[in-house]
Amino acid sequence: MYAQVVVLTYQSPDIDSYTYEIPKELKVEVGQLVEVPFGKRNPTGIVLSISPEIRNSKFEIRNLKKISKIIFNQPLLLPYQIELLKWMSEYYMAPMVNCFEAAMPPLNAKSLKLNAKLVSSVQLSAFSVQQTLVLVPTINQIPETLAKFPRAKNYVVYHNELKLSEKFAAWQKIQSGKADYIFGSRSAIFSPCPNLKEIIIYDEHDGAYKDERSPYFDTLTVAQKISALTKAQIKIVDASPKITTYFQLKSYIKMQMFGVNTKIISMRDEKLRGNFSPISSHLQEELRKKQHILLFLNKKKESGSMFCKNCKFNDYFEKHPEHCPKCKSQDIYFNVLNVDSLRAEVKKITKRLAFPPEARLPLRSEASAKGGSVQRSEIDIQTATVFYSPKINKYDTAVYIQPDSLLNRADLESVETLYSHITNLKKILPENGTLIIQTYNPDDETLKYSASGNYDSYFKSQLENRRLLSYPPFALLVKLTIKGKDKEKIGEIARKTFSNLNSTIQPASPATCVDAGAKRGERFNN
Repeated sequence: MYAQVVVLTYQSPDIDSYTYEIPKELKVEVGQLVEVPFGKRNPTGIVLSISPEIRNSKFEIRNLKKISKIIFNQPLLLPYQIELLKWMSEYYMAPMVNCFEAAMPPLNAKSLKLNAKLVSSVQLSAFSVQQTLVLVPTINQIPETLAKFPRAKNYVVYHNELKLSEKFAAWQKIQSGKADYIFGSRSAIFSPCPNLKEIIIYDEHDGAYKDERSPYFDTLTVAQKISALTKAQIKIVDASPKITTYFQLKSYIKMQMFGVNTKIISMRDEKLRGNFSPISSHLQEELRKKQHILLFLNKKKESGSMFCKNCKFNDYFEKHPEHCPKCKSQDIYFNVLNVDSLRAEVKKITKRLAFPPEARLPLRSEASAKGGSVQRSEIDIQTATVFYSPKINKYDTAVYIQPDSLLNRADLESVETLYSHITNLKKILPENGTLIIQTYNPDDETLKYSASGNYDSYFKSQLENRRLLSYPPFALLVKLTIKGKDKEKIGEIARKTFSNLNSTIQPASPATCVDAGAKRGERFNN
């Protein structure tokens, strides 16, 4: 008998697995962790398949090496996981070993010795409970999500921040079928669930669900494949889903509405009235009130908004322009904001307006909070990290300072980020709380739809724009990265690659893409 083994060590990226002979005294199973000879090393590997004949005829039997030993009798991967990882390797064009290492807990020699008893004792339960997998973007969101599932009596928390022994213990309990709920972040999608009933994904739009290391997988795409393999149902809880997700899986998305009062302030009008501060006159009045206010600012430090005092033109720029691009006047005002400069501006304004002492409580900014605990203040100045804090405060008022950096960015996902920012700000406000949006583009339709929570209108407008530009979901975007030390050689390879792709790939019509996307969503009804 012969086994195809994915060797869990550095190797040639163009080889998925290696053939080994199975010694007669070993009872090898698919999914088992084994030790194999590999050059001068003896790494571990996962048995991918077993057959009575050699799959690759170029190897002679006498040249084959034998599996040294079985590390654990109980397979660490379930059959559907083996199929999933094979598919991932092909779909993402990634080395098989990278797919296996992304899915499994670290399996180095030292950790194996320390956790041998823990993992070898895995026993699958004949009466395993139905299992629900609940995913959140970050581990800080797990506690609040747990509270939403009072039925979870025998749950497991699984994520990459656990200690190695804790990960093995969680993996063991999940695979035994004794855990009814599994709560975790992106890596939990690979949990070995023998009786998976449902996959629930919270805030699927979040970029944390995309792995930026090989195999560069997208969590929802992997979840869809798992659903096809196990018949588990997918449910998405997201108040600001991605356009492509809503297009394909609208009926599987649960959207949340917020009873928040929203006001859009034109910073263009503020400048015309002579107010060149990033704090609008309306916000200055809000600061007078004794309430808990969040000032939200999320952009690069060197970027800013330019206003021409000559022709009244304004726009957003990544760097400080030398003159107005419209009238060439150098009489311009360029506003560069970051957390610290905004904090200084708020202090200056509160002092200038002679606020009562009780209103001038200590300001809290992200920079000042890094050193440790700080006194709760009336005014918090934060970036997007506020959405991922372990316990999000409820504010009376939230203010989005300059969302224009996203509106003016030439990025497919920038408007989706804007919509999610506004939605997340609503989440941290109480019923009838106030959201103020300060912008140089008050008439932008995306901003208006985001402010009112009119997702359907926002979706329809974005879908039409994407149709005209052949963007997803009417096309599939693929990123190719070519690396090397020789810049000229890499440039030449890139040009040839572009030329070859441009001459061989026939673009699909929008109708074909729509049909394919619809079928992708419909398959969950079967």
